[in-house]
Amino acid sequence: MVHIRIKRGLNIPIKGKPEGTIQALKLAGESGPTQTPKFLACDLRPFEDSKIRLLVKVDDYVKTGQPIAEDKSVPGRMWVSPACGTVREIRRGLKRVLQTIVIEAAQQEEFQHFEPLDAQKASKEELLNLLKQGGIFTKIRARPFDLLAHPHQQPKAIFVRALESAPFVPPSEMQVAGHEQAFQIGLNALSRLADGKVHLVMSHETQLQAFRHAENAIRHTAEGPHPIANASVHIQEIAPIKSLNDLIWTLDVHTVVTIGYLLLKGQYHIERVISIAGPGILPGKAGFFKIREGFPIAALISGRIPRGLMRFISGDPLNGHKVQVEDFLGFYDFAFSVVAENVRREFLHFFKLGLHKYSYSRAYLSGHFNNEDREYDFTTSQHGEPRAFIDSLDIARMSCSKRLG
Repeated sequence: MVHIRIKRGLNIPIKGKPEGTIQALKLAGESGPTQTPKFLACDLRPFEDSKIRLLVKVDDYVKTGQPIAEDKSVPGRMWVSPACGTVREIRRGLKRVLQTIVIEAAQQEEFQHFEPLDAQKASKEELLNLLKQGGIFTKIRARPFDLLAHPHQQPKAIFVRALESAPFVPPSEMQVAGHEQAFQIGLNALSRLADGKVHLVMSHETQLQAFRHAENAIRHTAEGPHPIANASVHIQEIAPIKSLNDLIWTLDVHTVVTIGYLLLKGQYHIERVISIAGPGILPGKAGFFKIREGFPIAALISGRIPRGLMRFISGDPLNGHKVQVEDFLGFYDFAFSVVAENVRREFLHFFKLGLHKYSYSRAYLSGHFNNEDREYDFTTSQHGEPRAFIDSLDIARMSCSKRLG
């Protein structure tokens, strides 16, 4: 066991942090809690560099967990449907790159059934085939270069991230609670694929027994500010990459649960816990919510944002990406953040003491306070001036032309 401790980092004191226990998300117009909006989607935007073959077309009926797209470079590596229903729209971006497959949810859920496997008795080939068909290998990343893991390339080790440090991201314990058996079965399967070299990195304060007493994994603890949860920190301290041949797979605990659920029940695990948070969320509306994969942004913001111009971020404020109301929660995202769009320039802001503006470099007076218990209202403003960009190379060319002419 290795204990990782870092001191250099930063936990941003941003206002609107989620608190409390997990809630069911109530949709607008529904009399009771529900987790199935009218439209759900498979988000393919993180895979713009992949060559994807569509396996469905508009008006096709699909089951939850059914393969709907395939990676051309790795035959058999599938993206699966997050919902049961009818394909209503296939959205494309520049150069017709696939972005989103929108599905109208059916009244009754129907799952694509896979044959359950015993991770201890099944062969590696059987495990790999099931994980490819079940959409698991689109969730596992490979280092170096952080590419999609190749099913038939033996990893040096597998790292499972069992802690989170990015702003607003729910604790890993929330993803595993209630699915402890599936989590352990997932670890058993990964151990078979990596010849026992599975590293489980958890918070030193965790009380979850599924982490503390996990089998078929080498348990490690970590503490410190963000980015203590980054896989790069764990790999550097435990099994450093020294050459291009040092292949390491990385994944989070939710993917481990999905693996175990697939092996145990033969179904794709659609449930996930997310946070809705940020300075742009109304007081009392932030929190942790249990939803399903591919949730629409419109359902997440309903009744939770004030009037005004807001920026919607799928993911945490540091690594998330901007989305619109008609978009869907990102493929890898477990947080939804809202911050105000600041389009006004503050008059003489550089002359003010900055009591209510956070500054890590102590440029403002607030940087000299103890900010552990303080929170600040961040916006999208970068406090720059409206000036034109001037290419220095063009200036040099103009100067040479004048001298020569």
